[in-house]
Amino acid sequence: MNFRQLIVFVLGAVLLTSLHVTGQSFCGNTGGFLLTPTAGCAPLSVTVKNTVPKSENLTYAYNFDRSRTTVPDPSETTQDSSHTYNLPGTYTILQFGSANGTGFSQCTDIIVKETRAPNAELVVCPSGKVRLTLISDSISTAYDGVIINWGDGSNQSINPKGSALVVDHTYAAGTKPVVSIRGSYRNLDCQQKTIAKTLTGTNAQSLAGVVIKSVEMLPAGEAKVLYEGMEGIVTELLMDKGDGQFVSTGKSGQTGGTQSVTVAGLDAKQKYRFKLSSRNICDNLIESPAVASMHVMEGTYALDEIISLSWEHFPNTDNLIQYQLKRDGSVIFSSANALSYLDTDVKCGNSYKYEIVAIIENDVRSYSAPVILEPKTSAPGLITQASVTVQAENTVSTQVQLSGEGLTSSYDLIIERAVAGSSDYQKVSPTDNQSLQFLDNAVSSNENSYCYRFQYENACNLKSPGYSQPVCTILLTSRTPELVWTTESPFTEPVGNYDLHQLDDQGNTELTIPKQLQIAHALDLAAQSSYSFRIEAKSADGALVSSSNVLNFRSEPIVLVPDAFTPNGDTYNERFEVKAYFISEFQMSVFDRWGEVVYHSKNLADTWDGKVASENAAGGYYIYQIEAVDTSGRKFSKKGSFLLIR
Repeated sequence: MNFRQLIVFVLGAVLLTSLHVTGQSFCGNTGGFLLTPTAGCAPLSVTVKNTVPKSENLTYAYNFDRSRTTVPDPSETTQDSSHTYNLPGTYTILQFGSANGTGFSQCTDIIVKETRAPNAELVVCPSGKVRLTLISDSISTAYDGVIINWGDGSNQSINPKGSALVVDHTYAAGTKPVVSIRGSYRNLDCQQKTIAKTLTGTNAQSLAGVVIKSVEMLPAGEAKVLYEGMEGIVTELLMDKGDGQFVSTGKSGQTGGTQSVTVAGLDAKQKYRFKLSSRNICDNLIESPAVASMHVMEGTYALDEIISLSWEHFPNTDNLIQYQLKRDGSVIFSSANALSYLDTDVKCGNSYKYEIVAIIENDVRSYSAPVILEPKTSAPGLITQASVTVQAENTVSTQVQLSGEGLTSSYDLIIERAVAGSSDYQKVSPTDNQSLQFLDNAVSSNENSYCYRFQYENACNLKSPGYSQPVCTILLTSRTPELVWTTESPFTEPVGNYDLHQLDDQGNTELTIPKQLQIAHALDLAAQSSYSFRIEAKSADGALVSSSNVLNFRSEPIVLVPDAFTPNGDTYNERFEVKAYFISEFQMSVFDRWGEVVYHSKNLADTWDGKVASENAAGGYYIYQIEAVDTSGRKFSKKGSFLLIR
């Protein structure tokens, strides 16, 4: 830290301590100095003279911020008693130091007036006409007036704070004008110091910047046009209503910057073209590129719960970059050439606001008027494809297939049930059922047959015209050696055909046995041991299907022993014959009342003729004893009696 920095730091610390209040301005009123001069014109040199007795370490900051609460940086301070202000403005001079061991500070403001030449543009036409445009900036607005010396003996003054900053003047043809301008004050301050600027002019300015930035069609039949204007250039808005001819809208202006014009009395569903017509000071007519309005509408496609959109416009002069389709303010689709779109992300009962935006070269945009649309749908037809399956003793599964028009993303599939033979149908599906498969757990399918019918209601509250044809359950049972099933048709019309499905352990069909219109199936007990079966009925057109319960058939050993036989020669019931199924090994012994074996065989096919040693056995009761092994290898035995009748 050098000596000067040390002085500033120490004095600042002393002054801050004397202020006592944190955040209070560093400016004080305990110092004192005389300022010469107290105001003036730039460049302005000032001198300060200290008036504080016995002052020490006297320091000045000639451009201090009054709101500052901290010590100025050493680079902002000096011990010089003079300073020159080269630019205009209001400045604060801070004095600080110490006297008798106490810090002091003092602030005084000084006003430095503008003396620089105002900025302006001069446009020259071959005809001798010129136009001077004063630039409204901090320099020109600092003056009370701006004096124009046209160089041909005439002068003119304009108010730089007013709205008329454009001045025209005419010379003799072929004159090369030399124009000078300078600022002035009402009280003639700084008259000798204000600087003049000489302008020789340029050719008439280009009007390429006078262009339409956006066209927006409003629902009320108005077009809002934003365009960039130029100060002093008369610009007129033209419109083509569709016949290719541009006519005046009666809207014009000559102000620079972004301008807004609204054209009323239009049809928001029609297309229009707009362009600007401008004349520069040399009377040259320039027309801007045309920008067409946009129109978005409902498309021609009639699809269920889909909104079809299309859009159109007249060709634009500038190149089209992209279309953006907005739904409720958010872009949902963009394309460089598509003129239609199908919005599938919509639901019945809701309305949506659509707008199309054309983005054109040079960031020009055209907005359509918004259109409010709702998804359309047709009435759904009858449900024609359905199936019913018995899943368990107390569970029936229903399934439908939907096709045709009127199908929406959300719906209510209504399912009703009645006991077969009854017309008392009751709704069993939940409210707003949106599942094509339904499990009915409130049934006793082994005791009753149940009929189901279906109706579809879409998201637009349109129902199919009635209920589907009913589909009823089938009960499959075993009556060894046959499988039998419900005799009544599961449909209101005759059954087309029955198919018996033989299932594997996973419930998959491994064999289908066509049964035509039969309602029973004879099992081959010798060949079939352990299988599951399900009977399936189809309507004549195959659209309705009813599947029975799954019947699990297991080859438990079956031994059928007669309780009597009559070997009397009448050819009826002449032999004692045992029938057995699912047996792999077999032997049988027959005993008389004294326990003697009168017949023995290891062949199931053998039978006893009622003789012992070629003699007729006596009538009466006999005991049989069977020892066997079933097809799964399990041993079992059976014992009983039968009557031999003579």
